[in-house]
Amino acid sequence: MRRSPERVAWLVLSLALLSCCALTVGVPAGTWALVNAVTVEPKIEVRLRAGILKAFSRYEQENDARVVSLDGRPLEEGATVIVGPESVGLMTVGALSEQGSPMFTIQLYANAHVHIERARLPRFSFASRSNELHLRLLRGRIQIQVEDSQPRLFEVWVVTPDGKLVVSSPGAYSVEKAATETRVAVAAGSATVFTADGGRAIRLSAGQRTIARAPSQLAGVLPPVRNLVRNSAFQTALKPDWQVETLVMQGSTVTGTATIRNEEGRTALFLERVGSGIGWGRTGVTQILNEDVLERQSLQLRVDFRILYQEIPVCGGEGSECPLMVRIDYRTRDGRDAYWIQGFYALGTPTATTLPDYIRANPQNKHIARRLNTVEPPFESENLLAILPDMQLLKSITLYAEGHAVRTRINSVELLLQE
Repeated sequence: MRRSPERVAWLVLSLALLSCCALTVGVPAGTWALVNAVTVEPKIEVRLRAGILKAFSRYEQENDARVVSLDGRPLEEGATVIVGPESVGLMTVGALSEQGSPMFTIQLYANAHVHIERARLPRFSFASRSNELHLRLLRGRIQIQVEDSQPRLFEVWVVTPDGKLVVSSPGAYSVEKAATETRVAVAAGSATVFTADGGRAIRLSAGQRTIARAPSQLAGVLPPVRNLVRNSAFQTALKPDWQVETLVMQGSTVTGTATIRNEEGRTALFLERVGSGIGWGRTGVTQILNEDVLERQSLQLRVDFRILYQEIPVCGGEGSECPLMVRIDYRTRDGRDAYWIQGFYALGTPTATTLPDYIRANPQNKHIARRLNTVEPPFESENLLAILPDMQLLKSITLYAEGHAVRTRINSVELLLQE
């Protein structure tokens, strides 16, 4: 049979055209896919804030966990962090620039057990792939802060035995793995909560919360908690809601100030006492609450602040001179007056003999370290009604800076009551 030269020529030309088109489309597409597929680990660091904190790598077991100090240590994907009782830690992931704030900040609270399953950033800045952070929370409570100046899309997951939280926007999120359930709250932003089997999902917005129970239960959108503090974000003048108190040692002429100012685009309360050799002083504000909390489910303190300057390391020799202290006065069921206090500092290393990280006269709980003049997630306390089960009447809340020279900025303070 005689072969047609024309047919062979057209076949060759067609194959050449198809090959050219395949290369024209395939090579750029393959290259782009490769660019998007290449990832690197972000810079991950964990720091002690109070108490005891341990961590171990993916190649180690829990028995190999090493203690983490206030100076912190770097972590890698696959690492696990364990927070001790009455302890606090801070994990940061990535940075927007050399001096910029982290992309993801995770506050680690007492008894938290967190495993970093995945932490990845695109290798190339022009790639379209999202930044990824996947955590597994086995117990305890964490608070996640996602910066609103993200350079690209991101994907944040928190998986517990009861379900999964998927964060979809910058904001602040709290996840607590309790004995038989996982509690999720959104302070700012939006997120989706899935059941453990993936069969149900619910979307939460700012101020909303839910509870997940394995394998397929979701409590729906629960009623929001109630903030008991008036003018809690200092949008108006201090009085009449807040009363100012300033104390100084005998002979000192430098009195502290409590003022509301607008800086960095938002109003805040500034507790300040500046000078050299000015001796002891206390500057604070108090709000009377008189709220009956008997038979309520929970009461939680949330305070957003930044320590700008402190002269005395840690909180002084008696542990009572912190640049920020929050005191809650209450009355017990049997009619006694009592108080709970939490201190914060940003300078110095605690020592049991000279610079304790607790108040010697009232060692209820440890003071918490913060980075000086650095934006960090707000502090959220444990359920105060569980810590102080005999509380009946919540009398007042006081914010004060004590020591010598101090400057502290308080953006907001909330006492969140769940009915």
